[in-house]
Amino acid sequence: MKALSLIFIVALPAAAQAGTSQYTDFNLKKCKQVGELHQEDGGGTWECKGLKGLTVVYSEGDLRGTMAFGESADVQCAASQSFGKFNSPGDKIEWRLNNGKPYATILRWFTDNGEEGSKQNWLVVTKINSDEVCRTAIIDTQYPNANDVARQKADQSLGFKCYKDLPELISSKPLKVDEVMSGVPCSPP
Repeated sequence: MKALSLIFIVALPAAAQAGTSQYTDFNLKKCKQVGELHQEDGGGTWECKGLKGLTVVYSEGDLRGTMAFGESADVQCAASQSFGKFNSPGDKIEWRLNNGKPYATILRWFTDNGEEGSKQNWLVVTKINSDEVCRTAIIDTQYPNANDVARQKADQSLGFKCYKDLPELISSKPLKVDEVMSGVPCSPP
């Protein structure tokens, strides 16, 4: 019985740990263009500065963007994940940290609903570590407490398997994740 109590006490602090947040700006005009995808539609690839020296790589083609983080961004799962509809990223990246080390990001994305000027807002949680970088959750910003939900999902993202698991879609609307985004689950490199 003592052993069980000890295990429970040791496990409790790890489960109770919550991440902290820091923010960086995302401004494509301050990024370095490193490649063109399609001359005719203005697409390309840009490298930007992220938190603690991490590279942020944004790619766009056919008015659909992807964002990857850290080393080898071009082969990460996140580099192939986008929305099916025309989209664009927001201008603030929220970095979730544990003991000062980033493990996830939260970024607002806007998708075109097909009606003149009609946009849908999403909070996209991306797991970042040296092995896997991919989207783990997508939260409709109209969902109650969407920012808090996004932080909770970011804090739970470490166990997510990029090449096996489907990102979680959280919305009051009856949608499936593969109806909203492409590249899920990722194909192994």
